Amino acid sequence: MKEVPLDKLIICSECHTVHRKIRLKNAKKAYCDECENVLYYQHNNLKEKALAISLATLITFLTASFYAIVKIEINGVWHSLSLPFVFVTLFKEEFFLVGLIVSFLIFVIPMLYVVIYVFVMILMNYKTGKETVRTLLVTLAMLRPWNMIEIFLISILVALVKLIGYAEIEFGVSFWGLIAFILLDIYLTKAIRLADLWDLWDEIYRQK
Repeated sequence: MKEVPLDKLIICSECHTVHRKIRLKNAKKAYCDECENVLYYQHNNLKEKALAISLATLITFLTASFYAIVKIEINGVWHSLSLPFVFVTLFKEEFFLVGLIVSFLIFVIPMLYVVIYVFVMILMNYKTGKETVRTLLVTLAMLRPWNMIEIFLISILVALVKLIGYAEIEFGVSFWGLIAFILLDIYLTKAIRLADLWDLWDEIYRQK
């Protein structure tokens, strides 16, 4: 029996059944024979779609980072909360380790992830930088689990619920930018998987 290359196999994330990966023609999705879980997708215009969405994600992240997320009025005094304000305040209060961890999880890593993603898609669209793209795809896989900005948003919402009745609250531009960023980030993570980008890498640079 002829041995199948590992990069031509795919494992179902639900039942862990191994399948031979084939190029889809008429179908849009490939399903597991055992549990019918979606194994992978057939994307149309993947390069252009991923570049457009990653650029939109970067724009929303910049919007979420440099404007007020919420404004809170307590006893006639307004306070603004923004992403940089969170870890800058921690540093001022001398919680250096916590401030460093928080700054990486809610700012540095999400920013780095999106910037790398955009750079990868630009290189792929121009069909250049084969080894650079390979390295950056590996880096994306390492960074993805450390993106905690959605947890940060949930913690803000929990805090705001507790403040209702004690303070006047106004949502700033960054709040909606943060929601838009998280939705786009989820789309990049779920709908356009890293495995799809690796397949695109193989397709683009196969002859190089």
